[in-house]
Amino acid sequence: MGKKVAAFWIWLGLCMAYSCIILAQDKEPAVTYISPEGIRFQSYSTKWDLDKLKGLYEILLHCEHGEELAELKQVALYPDRSVGKSGYRVGYYNIKNKSIALYEVDALPIERTLIHEYGHHFTYYWLQKKEGIYPSQLTEASQWSQIRRLDGFPIRWAGTTLPYSHKWDPEEIMAEDYVLLFGIDSRPLPDRPSDVVNWLRHENDYIPSVLSIPAVRSYWQTAAGLPPKPALKMPVLQQWELVKDETPDEVGPKIHVAFSSAAPSNEHKLMYGIRIMGFGEQGGIPVSITTGLEAEGRGQVEASLDMRPLTQELQTFYLHIQVWALEPESKQIMYTPYYMNWFSFDTETGMLKPMTLPLDKQGLRTMLKNEGMESWPLVLMYLNGKPYNAVRKYQDSGVDYIPLRLFSDGDDANQPLNGDGRPLDVQFQQRSVKVQMNQDEAWIDGKSVKLGHFIKKLGAEPVVAVSELPQLFGVVIQWEGDGSGSIVQMDTP
Repeated sequence: MGKKVAAFWIWLGLCMAYSCIILAQDKEPAVTYISPEGIRFQSYSTKWDLDKLKGLYEILLHCEHGEELAELKQVALYPDRSVGKSGYRVGYYNIKNKSIALYEVDALPIERTLIHEYGHHFTYYWLQKKEGIYPSQLTEASQWSQIRRLDGFPIRWAGTTLPYSHKWDPEEIMAEDYVLLFGIDSRPLPDRPSDVVNWLRHENDYIPSVLSIPAVRSYWQTAAGLPPKPALKMPVLQQWELVKDETPDEVGPKIHVAFSSAAPSNEHKLMYGIRIMGFGEQGGIPVSITTGLEAEGRGQVEASLDMRPLTQELQTFYLHIQVWALEPESKQIMYTPYYMNWFSFDTETGMLKPMTLPLDKQGLRTMLKNEGMESWPLVLMYLNGKPYNAVRKYQDSGVDYIPLRLFSDGDDANQPLNGDGRPLDVQFQQRSVKVQMNQDEAWIDGKSVKLGHFIKKLGAEPVVAVSELPQLFGVVIQWEGDGSGSIVQMDTP
């Protein structure tokens, strides 16, 4: 009986909320602004005046856009709550009438929500133009899906039997991608480098970062006719160590970090924000330390952070290091993924050791499994003790495979390889390797060698058996890890 009563009140509450929304939409708007393109901005809240609505239009103008902007018909603001298929929502894009609705506008900041919803408008428009489908029709075989590297994740592709999940919906992933790739210029820049920390991030922290996949920006950029930009590079940790700082003014441990520059060239000056989160082995509230700096060019970037807040608050702990980079001139951001740069801390030696994403310690394993992820799909690659990349790990007939592109030097490691009908050439550590799909022969610096396992295509890209790596690329392989993923330690002579 109690469950029926509770269900009734939940139903009644939803009905009342929906009724309020209908009533609000039936009223005349309190104020309306029509842009030069004919986009109607209208507010059903008396707290929004004409200047504020013009400000929303200016936000859209500063987002990178093409002809699709003129196709947007309306942006409506409501003070009430709204309910969607994922629960309460603060924004909604209607493809039928090409309109954006924003809710709770008197209580919540709506600027980022507006950019996200415009991301729906942008991606709906250009996906239909480019592939002849809408986001709800996306499958793993779609062109966008192939380059977005979502294989192994519980994405809600068309026809899925998995329950709805906002962060695993490809429509929402696309809209969030838009915010990071094309919506930066619409936001006020941080005043200090340290404020770049967490300034902007994707809703889904578990999938490969769109910022690390240049092909995704190129996909939308080409479709919409947007000007190209020199892409920022992913900062890669080069050094992490605890040092004693003993000066007359201060005595205490510091953590010194060094990482590769995110700048496209030596002419670019960037703002960097570094955050280190300490998590107690016994649980409790995590401790955060941050710093920021500006650096110009492609040289290594270094910073030191005071470790005392961690050592004083936490007895035993593990760490997560994240780096954000912002290039103010081109309005681009880059940050290291959530699933990289985790470290265990040995209190006796003061050493930090790389570890896999601590799914159990972070309370994520059960949540992700309930959302459809049976196992963590990425493997962390370390080269000579330094983090190198995070890539999809494949298995076929009991053999472990990783993407061949990983062994392309520099930025090419993040560029897709095709491999259909032609040999593949990769350059790694001054070694030239040529392979052919579905053949057991390879050429290393022009010399033929036999392979125990064919180079093949799994997912959307050519892959190589891990057991072939020593012969092909001259690396020593060590596997580490558990159900949270794996670390492949590669060492070169």
